[in-house]
Amino acid sequence: MPFQLEKVTQVTVTNANPRRELHGEDRVRAIDISFSITGENTLLDLIEPGLREHHYFNKAMTSGQEPLPGVIVPLPNLRYPKLPQAYAYGKGDRLRGYRFIWDWGTEGDHVDFTDVVLTGLHYDLQEGGSVTVRGTIQYNGDELQDNDVYGELSGLASEGEIYIKLLAPGELLPAKKGYRAGKPDTPQQQVPADGDGKTAGDIFAEQHGDQGDGDGDGQGDGQGTDDDTPGGEG
Repeated sequence: MPFQLEKVTQVTVTNANPRRELHGEDRVRAIDISFSITGENTLLDLIEPGLREHHYFNKAMTSGQEPLPGVIVPLPNLRYPKLPQAYAYGKGDRLRGYRFIWDWGTEGDHVDFTDVVLTGLHYDLQEGGSVTVRGTIQYNGDELQDNDVYGELSGLASEGEIYIKLLAPGELLPAKKGYRAGKPDTPQQQVPADGDGKTAGDIFAEQHGDQGDGDGDGQGDGQGTDDDTPGGEG
């Protein structure tokens, strides 16, 4: 099972980047929300089973101490303390299909988006059994046309800690450059070359327009960018 937060979880928003993307002739609103979670190294199990045991062990157990029956053995000690303690997981992956819920508390109001992208998954290790997991949520759905919703999301970095769910779909798909939330990609390999000798990629680019690089930093890749105004619509 890919990384997800099935229960309402407190996270720290480290950055909220409102921006615009070109889709054909239209400029649509988009937002990147970067978050972090610090807790016990069991968080690594949410990324991939076995990852906690790969990085941690119990030094006392290797010295002969017997575990108590029915007790989950804590793994507080770094197995390889001389190796790097910060890792990118699936570097470059942008996976779409997530459901993102921002819980506003007892009133029951919340943001509930589907077909969200999760990217930039990282984790940092600490001796003693504590880890920090970081990632970025990207979204460009029609719900962002609501000025109140867009404004609330754009100001999340000033909120600090919020409560969210992040639910993985049954099948994760890579988000192609220029993906549009809630709309299927147009596979490039299914677009035939025309009589003028244009390639499938040429036709696809004409149909969809130049895109930003979608890496969550608000910068383009030199092949067509998001809006030139940093930080959104200005």
